[in-house]
Amino acid sequence: MVVHTFRSFIISLTAALFLGACQKVDLPVCDRTVLVYMVASNSLKSYVPKNIEEIKRAVEKGALNGGNMLLYIDQYNSQPVLERISLKNGVAEEIVIKTYEDDDSVSPEVMRTVIDDVVELYPAASYGLILWSHANGWYPTSTTVKARSFGSDEGASMNIPQLAEAIPDGIFDFIICDACYMGCVEVAYELRHDCRYYISSPAPVMGKGFPYEEIVPELFFAESSLEATMIEVCREYMRFYYQNYNPPCGTISLVDMNGMEALASEVKSALQSGYAVDRSSIQQFSHERGYENLFFDLDDYLQTAVDASSYEYFSDCLKRTIIYADATDMYGCMVGISFQEYPVEHYCGLTSYIQGARNETWLNAYYRTLSWYKAVYE
Repeated sequence: MVVHTFRSFIISLTAALFLGACQKVDLPVCDRTVLVYMVASNSLKSYVPKNIEEIKRAVEKGALNGGNMLLYIDQYNSQPVLERISLKNGVAEEIVIKTYEDDDSVSPEVMRTVIDDVVELYPAASYGLILWSHANGWYPTSTTVKARSFGSDEGASMNIPQLAEAIPDGIFDFIICDACYMGCVEVAYELRHDCRYYISSPAPVMGKGFPYEEIVPELFFAESSLEATMIEVCREYMRFYYQNYNPPCGTISLVDMNGMEALASEVKSALQSGYAVDRSSIQQFSHERGYENLFFDLDDYLQTAVDASSYEYFSDCLKRTIIYADATDMYGCMVGISFQEYPVEHYCGLTSYIQGARNETWLNAYYRTLSWYKAVYE
């Protein structure tokens, strides 16, 4: 893959290893366990070793602080494995903890099994989850468009309500999406019970994804509050894309999921005073063929669609919910076979679909099944 490829579409363990199973060992509770859930049976496969090497370099610099760094890896022509990055004699090693049957890694049952294994085998005061794969935000899996709501396991994927079902409520303190378009309000609302802090990109993520050598030390840094840690992860992401892409292309946001219910209520209230809008004037974050008119900047949409008084209440709530948001002057996406750049003129950190922006009956019917739609429009 070329540079502009996208992602759109722990404490010592001594255990006997068995194919498809692992032996439970009683471990003391550490400060934090982080799971990277890598669904890589797709065009991102070449980035797996690169990202793992970045993680290992961070571990060799002492990043873990006694925590657990775990990787669930599903690649072509191999059984999925759960690995732990362990430091031995100053060298980071990948230790296979469990080998799974070659099942669908984007099924809720498989993801839940992996998460349950992690929680049982690596108890921690705090857990984090990184979702690593192709994605297309709230947009559902489709036979007509090469859509990957989340994940791409040899063509299979899961819709966002399935993802929310797979992730147990109340386990993860944070979820980071190393995948395209997951910074939409529909996804954040669907996952609102699954974590406290949510980091994602409203636009495409470049193929290199997150700069793991820089963010892993932040994830295990015990001297900062969790919110401050998450902000620094976002800053490292933006530093990387400002410094390593010409022109720079990157968008990121940090959402306090405790604010999502109030945000839905404010949007619902504001839209009651709403009127027809010219969608062509509203900032959007995809020009990929098949994905146009799906991801509009939420703030730009509401500022255009509602009266000033209603917008003010919404805006105050949005500022409390989105703790950090940053974007380069341009974002990029593939249009056909060419990489194109588009200006970022309005950016709040979350996107939203605007009803009627697409005329496919099936798509609008699916949108009405999402929790965000039910909270805001019913």
